[in-house]
Amino acid sequence: MKKKGIILCVVIGVALLVGGGAYVYANSQPAPAIAVKTAPLAKATLQNTISATGVIESYNKVKISDTSNEKIEKIYVSVGEWVAKDDWLCQLYNKEEDSYHYVKATTNGTITAMNAVKGNPANGELFTIEDTNDLKVRGKVKEADLNHIHENMPVLVKSDATGDKVFPGNLTKIAPTAIKSEAATTTSAAVTKAEFEVEIDLPPDTTGLKIGMTTRLNIVSEERAEVFCVPFEALVVDSSGQSCIYIAKENPVEQGSYTVESIPVTTGLETDSLIEIAGDQLSDGLAIISQPQAVQPGMAVSMEAGV
Repeated sequence: MKKKGIILCVVIGVALLVGGGAYVYANSQPAPAIAVKTAPLAKATLQNTISATGVIESYNKVKISDTSNEKIEKIYVSVGEWVAKDDWLCQLYNKEEDSYHYVKATTNGTITAMNAVKGNPANGELFTIEDTNDLKVRGKVKEADLNHIHENMPVLVKSDATGDKVFPGNLTKIAPTAIKSEAATTTSAAVTKAEFEVEIDLPPDTTGLKIGMTTRLNIVSEERAEVFCVPFEALVVDSSGQSCIYIAKENPVEQGSYTVESIPVTTGLETDSLIEIAGDQLSDGLAIISQPQAVQPGMAVSMEAGV
């Protein structure tokens, strides 16, 4: 009986030793690395823009009129035709004097509008001549955006006809008074929203743009060229209130193993999706952890496949 008791104690002791050793071994092993998404830190140009719309016009626009009421006998030009100063535009016939005289171009340019009709009397504006090589955009901005713009701001000009091509413009004029008011109805009352006219100078090469085209304008109100930036979600604030980014730093001893490291940064210009960061520890190519809220500094991490 004593022998059986001794054997049982030995068995229990061995079991305890094996179980305890397994527990200690399991708890001594490092936690499995968490897979994280990263993106290489890089510099970019950040911009904040104010959207507006506009129409292509010419700086040189001349209307040719005649109020003689004489019959328009002949028309020598058509819309889209280029004319030189003193070219004949139409011939008028004076029945009482049985004489002819001519309406002439007063400047070089392209016929962009024509009200003259053969057989009708000349009474008012007959032709419009514009310089199609000296173009501008006449646009309008909302009242809420007025305090964010000033003359000589760069403007990015696009049109449906020219696709993704961007024409670099320059804001040259802002009207001192509203040109139009739009009534917007709310649940309680009608709210009047004023709009202000602006002019944008275009570069010499405006290939593809035509007078009368509608354009989309982005007035660059703020710009920071070649700065480090990250998405908002990549930025964290530590317990002391310091803005930081987390990076996956490769362990020098164990290749392919990474540890989360916090780098303090200062922030700058913000756009809709990105924020400027600066710091003496930043360099091109740092592996920025895209979702730092899921990890903590010092944690072991691994790169997700394809990152």
